[in-house]
Amino acid sequence: MQKIGMRLGRDKFIEIKKVLKIVLNVFIWIFVAFAVVITTLALAAQSNADGVPAIGGKCFLTVSTNSMTPKFKKGDLLICDMLTDSEKSELKVGDVISFYANLDDNGVNEINSHRITSINYTASGEVESYKTKGDNKTTNAIEDKNPVRWQFVICRWGNDGENGAKIGGVGKVISFLQQPKGFFVVIVLPLILFFLYELYMFIKAFMAVKNTGKRQITAADEEMIKQRAIEEYIKSQALKEQDSEKKDGNIDDNDDHSDNKV
Repeated sequence: MQKIGMRLGRDKFIEIKKVLKIVLNVFIWIFVAFAVVITTLALAAQSNADGVPAIGGKCFLTVSTNSMTPKFKKGDLLICDMLTDSEKSELKVGDVISFYANLDDNGVNEINSHRITSINYTASGEVESYKTKGDNKTTNAIEDKNPVRWQFVICRWGNDGENGAKIGGVGKVISFLQQPKGFFVVIVLPLILFFLYELYMFIKAFMAVKNTGKRQITAADEEMIKQRAIEEYIKSQALKEQDSEKKDGNIDDNDDHSDNKV
């Protein structure tokens, strides 16, 4: 009964181990897919003329302020439509656009996302720039100070004032991963560990194939070897005791003979 219980326990442990291995492999491959996506976005941002990650006509931007609350807030990831030059000059009042602007008056242009409130035209009737404003009535009670020239528009969120796609809170993660330190810690280092693990599993599988046909010691074999070793030990101890008893008997006989001679 004890052996049966041990065997059942061992089989259950092996089954759990298999399930955990499958779960681990699924998790690892999901992470690899995520890493590929992040790497693709990073490379797309470097190759894009506007300096933003874009794939298939869509760009992905992280919201840096709460100026458009409640439409979206700081840390959200916006999925916007990339625009051609002609589309940039044909936007309408109510469109939510992302553009480069000097937000802090420090001479550095940053990406901002606000709604078009009015349009400035040239003397010939062509679009020159857009006046914009954030939806947050508390922080953005008035229009932005500087109008946005259509050439500085990057993309549009939604269409005709309708809400576009967004993913709450993911923008913070993307921003961190776009930094060299974040990219190395979260993407590169785990990928190195993953490939080392896969190399280990490959070598292990290779050695298993190489040793196919050779005698493999199973758990049952180990148990039998232990049992035989115990039996041999007990047998050897019994033989030693018998030899010891014979020697003691010979000594007593010799003493008796000696006494008779005297």
